Amino acid sequence: MRRRTMLGAALWAVTAAAAGADGERRMNVHASLSVDARHDKVLVTFKFENRGERRIGLPREVAADTELSRRLFDLRRHPGGAELPYTGRMVKRAALTLDDYVELPPHSVRTHTIDITRAYAFEPGTHTYVIRYQGEVLADVRRLESAVELSTEPVTFSHTGR
Repeated sequence: MRRRTMLGAALWAVTAAAAGADGERRMNVHASLSVDARHDKVLVTFKFENRGERRIGLPREVAADTELSRRLFDLRRHPGGAELPYTGRMVKRAALTLDDYVELPPHSVRTHTIDITRAYAFEPGTHTYVIRYQGEVLADVRRLESAVELSTEPVTFSHTGR
């Protein structure tokens, strides 16, 4: 059987007002989500670009962690939309603190890849899936209350499960 591999990518961006001591300032974050499903793995890459003038906070789980500790992605079979179960580790934890965010300075980029192959119940054989991410970024790395929600567009990819 011939194995199909597809690299998918989606771009998302947000501009949000973040009030500060110096008045209202704008946050300008551009990011992409891509999936590489070659070599029997499913690798998800986040790329964040801070085009604004303020240091922002990225969730450590997508900007630096090496494995998932909870269901981060909405992952579904395509077509049909059946949700793939999360089978990875689950860590019960307290509310997020500033230590749970990674600083991204103004006019800089951060890229990070996470292997989700064993964290979701990918089906045996070649199938097509749709993945998206929804989470928060801090408009001001010093203030938890500056959290702004971000979502990616859906990314479609094929994977051959064993």
